[in-house]
Amino acid sequence: MRLTLQQLKAHAAEWLLLKVKYPLEYRLSRQSLPERSHQKKIILTLLPGHDNLGDHAIAYASYCFLKEHFPAYDIMEVDMKEIYRLARPLKRMRHPEDIVCIIGGGNMGDLYRYEEWTRQFIMKTFKSYPVIQLPATVHFTETKRGKREERRAIQTYKHHPRLLLMARDQTTYTWMKQHFPDQDVWKQPDMVLTLDESTKEPKREGVLLCLREDKEAYLTEKERQQLKQHIQETYDPVGLITTTIGKRVDRTTRLDELSALWTELRKAQVVVTDRLHGMIFCAITKTPCVVLRSFDHKVMEGYEWVAHLPFLTLLKEPNEATVKEAIHQLMKTSGQKGEEAG
Repeated sequence: MRLTLQQLKAHAAEWLLLKVKYPLEYRLSRQSLPERSHQKKIILTLLPGHDNLGDHAIAYASYCFLKEHFPAYDIMEVDMKEIYRLARPLKRMRHPEDIVCIIGGGNMGDLYRYEEWTRQFIMKTFKSYPVIQLPATVHFTETKRGKREERRAIQTYKHHPRLLLMARDQTTYTWMKQHFPDQDVWKQPDMVLTLDESTKEPKREGVLLCLREDKEAYLTEKERQQLKQHIQETYDPVGLITTTIGKRVDRTTRLDELSALWTELRKAQVVVTDRLHGMIFCAITKTPCVVLRSFDHKVMEGYEWVAHLPFLTLLKEPNEATVKEAIHQLMKTSGQKGEEAG
């Protein structure tokens, strides 16, 4: 049975009660919305409120891209909390040329149900608007719940009359084309790849590890610990970083946090990561990187967009020996380039 809008709101409200409220000065105000009623707008929504910098980078890159390519539009960022509160006021202040853009990422599916339910709420609420789903990855699990959630999502997407779907990998593109033959479906890279955060660092040294410890990890906890120990015994220095930083980030603080992480990456001689945005951050900072697969197709198919970069190496079946050899080759290559430049 499909969720009603009231049920979607109830589920979201239950989830929002667990989250910290935004400071007053950060929240969009209903009173300020009428001031924009005569301005055509792009409502950029589904922005994250959690600590994953990969998702915040997607939001930031999407904002920058829209700002550059649609200068005549006012870009309004509305996150997951705000969209339930502001949906009705936004519709009241509608301009005829308004567009809704939903940020992309890996939360299309049943692994992150609150994000998926909010996506469906947006599509139902803004049914008369052009809606663009920016490049996303879909993953519905092969479970009874996963199949039920997939059917619900398909029905919601299918009934939006002006929906553009963007897939950031081939599996998602195939799924979208199969289920939505009458909708516009594009295959586009992750929005973060539109950024260039490379700068000349005085010296790169050591190895940085950026490994998952959640339900998307391909390596078991034992394999991950053994790999960490092996690298720490072989290289010096070895640092540990993560794209989930353990503190709340919003659109007012995201660039500071992202810039700090990108600076760390630019100082490393090699990064080892199984995170999609660990790989993408290395691509946009021009940091040598050994990429390990994740549990699904997301990393391996995402690699297709950056496979031409000589400083990124993908390991489909990683182990201690293959990781060590990949690090050695990247260090050797980067060292030779340094000598040539000198």
